[in-house]
Amino acid sequence: MTDAMAKTMPPEAVGWDALSRAVWLFDPVSCRGLYANPYALELWGAQSRDELLARDFSQLSPAVRARTDRLAQATAGGAVVTERWTFYPHGEPLTVQAAISTFRMPDGRAVLLFEAAPEETNEGERRAVEALRHTSSIITLFDREGRAVFSNPAAFRTYGPGELGFGERFAEAEAGARMLAQATAGEACADLRRVNTPEGERWHYLDARPVTDPATGAPGVLLNEQDVTAQIEAERAARTAEQRAGLAEARQRFLANMSHELRTPLNAILGFSAVLEARVGDDDLRGQARGIGAAGQTLLGAVNDMILLAALDAGEVSLKAEPFEPGAVTRGAADRFAGEAADKGLSLTVEADGVAAVEGDAERLGLILDHFVGNAVKFTETGGIVIRLEGAAREGQADLTMSVTDTGPGIDESRIAALFDRFVQADDGATRRKSGGGLGLAVCKELAELMGGAVCASATPDGGARFELRLSLPLAGGAGGQADETGEGGPLRVLYADDNASNRAVVVAMLASQGHRCDTAEDGAQAVKAFLGGTYDLVLMDIQMPVMDGVEAARTIRALGGAGASTPIVALTANTLDSQVRSYLEAGMQDCIAKPVMMPELLAKTAAWGARGRGS
Repeated sequence: MTDAMAKTMPPEAVGWDALSRAVWLFDPVSCRGLYANPYALELWGAQSRDELLARDFSQLSPAVRARTDRLAQATAGGAVVTERWTFYPHGEPLTVQAAISTFRMPDGRAVLLFEAAPEETNEGERRAVEALRHTSSIITLFDREGRAVFSNPAAFRTYGPGELGFGERFAEAEAGARMLAQATAGEACADLRRVNTPEGERWHYLDARPVTDPATGAPGVLLNEQDVTAQIEAERAARTAEQRAGLAEARQRFLANMSHELRTPLNAILGFSAVLEARVGDDDLRGQARGIGAAGQTLLGAVNDMILLAALDAGEVSLKAEPFEPGAVTRGAADRFAGEAADKGLSLTVEADGVAAVEGDAERLGLILDHFVGNAVKFTETGGIVIRLEGAAREGQADLTMSVTDTGPGIDESRIAALFDRFVQADDGATRRKSGGGLGLAVCKELAELMGGAVCASATPDGGARFELRLSLPLAGGAGGQADETGEGGPLRVLYADDNASNRAVVVAMLASQGHRCDTAEDGAQAVKAFLGGTYDLVLMDIQMPVMDGVEAARTIRALGGAGASTPIVALTANTLDSQVRSYLEAGMQDCIAKPVMMPELLAKTAAWGARGRGS
């Protein structure tokens, strides 16, 4: 039987099933397989002939469809076309030499006959195939029209079986068109571009260069892609982090400058008003000095709230974990407002359960209570205020409830939900009776949340208001490490460095009221020189000073040894952000007093630390 006779007979009658090479028939019109012998089934990875012939190839990519049409045209006149094909029947590459010709079916249809036998490849070719198969590089061969004619496994994994055309891969079509035109013109080119994948857009580094199709000899374009999305995103994240760090640093500098610029003049206002009130004998003048001090305190409260909220936004507030007694914090808040409440004829009562010592930030807790009590005193005209502390211990924790209840005008229930928002006031509107910036309760809320607690407000049955703080703190394991503020009696010799003359005068006057002797210096360098020439029980050190700042001056004094190693140094500064205070302690200082300086705090800490430094 001649080959011509065989090519007009039904496939089953030809005897191809017994051949040791792969044979299959394909109809390029219907895009269906018509026959496949057992070897072809294995080559295609099909379980049965019916399964292979049931496959619909009508959704071929434009590139593969063009290749099929070309084969049909090339073999229509009886020619035989030879090509190299690579299959992956079991996940491993198998390269065959395929001979393609026209087969005439009994019904007269002309279909494609494929006969394929394994190709013997040398070691270099086998290694090249393995490298192409396992490389992470995405490699695709395109014809001059941008249709894919070959894709390695990495390309299939990236783009799926659709085999996108050259331009379709690019998120920016114009960029793809330019690159294809440049490569088909004979010039290699490379670019970093966003590409379209089934998983969304990715960043690829693409290298396109003109090549010749080794199977057909036709000119084409080889595109090599590397997915660099992770690197791009990492670089972008690093830039974002750097920008955020720069913004945070700028914000910190702004906070420090604003704190210094606002609190420094307030230091002189409050300091001199306190000194005048204590010294003058005329009742009218004393009342005027008290009025200056009260106005300054109001302004200081607003400044402190603004700076603290800004510090909270910047992540510049950290909490201490020191032992303290909640009862002492409660009584301290009452003591601070006892005089103001008495002036208005209000009772101020403390009801405190016997709560054990806990660990936490007593200063921040006291600040929340101060806002609650301060508001209660401000808005209450008759009756009184009750500060209550309740606590229950459980599994090493103390559940605390601190509340402030007043007999004031109460709260409109429709406004309770917004009371703790920034710039919201309970007494609002054009006719409001009390001043305030609407920041205090926002400070309370954010500090409470920072400590893991919560605040709330409610109206009382008798028409007043109740503000409450709830939080849990660990029970304390030992005593705290604060200086004993009782100190020892007797005058102390103090060295105070500050570049502001008004500040120096205020502090000297305050210390002189207790008989302390105070020498002054205008900068850190003068402070070091004065320390070398005298004997001091305590050094008070401003931070922002010319020539040598307070931190460097403290380090220099500590490096002197002898008395310099043990004399207490206390920062006296308007720069009191948590990170700043930590830097003062790291430089060898023992404590920090915030400007504006309050006389009771200055005198208490001077007595406590000066007693420790006496005779050092």
